[in-house]
Amino acid sequence: MGLKDIIDCATQPHIEIIGNSEFVVDGLKSIVEYTKDKIKIDLGKYSVAFYGDGLYIDSFTHEGAVVQGTVVTMEFCSND
Repeated sequence: MGLKDIIDCATQPHIEIIGNSEFVVDGLKSIVEYTKDKIKIDLGKYSVAFYGDGLYIDSFTHEGAVVQGTVVTMEFCSND
């Protein structure tokens, strides 16, 4: 792995899954949709949607967010 690969990896969105109730999302651009059943996050070239029950964003910064609640499905979509 070269320096370019390391830099590309560091600038890519990152999602950490902790069970089915906590998701740490780094590299977000914006929140597209926010309800208790669906949270959709813009990651630039792609977006990710979390579907479930009692969903909420526990913490939010310009770099990332922590989605909590009971997640049943996670979906990736192209923003193209």
